[in-house]
Amino acid sequence: MKTKILLLLVLTANVVSAQDSLVKETRRMYLKTFATEKRTHIFSVSPMSRKTAVVDGLVLGFGHIDNKLVEKQTINGLNVEVNPAPIVGALGLFMGIMYLPESLRRGHSKGTIDTLNQNKKPDFKIPSWNKTPLLKLNGLNLSTGCFFTTTSMNGLNISFANKFENFNGLSITPLGVLADRQNGVSLGLINGTNELNGLAIGGYNQTIQLDGLQIGIVNQSIKNHGVQIGIFNRSYSKGFQIGLWNKNSKRTLPIFNW
Repeated sequence: MKTKILLLLVLTANVVSAQDSLVKETRRMYLKTFATEKRTHIFSVSPMSRKTAVVDGLVLGFGHIDNKLVEKQTINGLNVEVNPAPIVGALGLFMGIMYLPESLRRGHSKGTIDTLNQNKKPDFKIPSWNKTPLLKLNGLNLSTGCFFTTTSMNGLNISFANKFENFNGLSITPLGVLADRQNGVSLGLINGTNELNGLAIGGYNQTIQLDGLQIGIVNQSIKNHGVQIGIFNRSYSKGFQIGLWNKNSKRTLPIFNW
């Protein structure tokens, strides 16, 4: 009888100990999960913490950069940022303009033919960035520019310059914008896209697939299913063109071409 009581006490103690250990382990795992789970905020600074998944409100800071620890993040609202990249870009553009006559002279002496006159299709492709997080911005972006991660945007972009994977909306950039796919309107000195379904207005516009309208001093496209309006228009397929000098795969004409 005593032996049975002793065994029962030992068994009960083991069960209680096991339950206590299970409770402690469960609590530890809960705290660990809570500490690392993705959260939604109404305000965040940028670059955003890897614990931030969604911001429904305001993001303020120095920009978004490549972070291999974060897969994707979303901003629904206003993104305001200041970074030094546009200053570097503006300096590079200024130096390019300063040395443009010399570059043209050297190119001419080497027999280089301008893409407006050559028949060989140039490489217009805007490369995609294999960078994380995959940032999605829905709303308004006010920045000096530009994003240093893969970014898609729906809304209004006002910045010095920028690059997008996909852009839907209105982009106002003094220097210009680059995008893989664009649906909407872009205003800037240089506008480059792989697919344009909308309107690009600038000094120089280029795209691979044009299903919209280009208005500028120089317009170039590989496949023109839209309209080019400018001083010089170049298409490596057929397409409607209005300008001082127009060239496509069929003919070269002033004023109108098709």
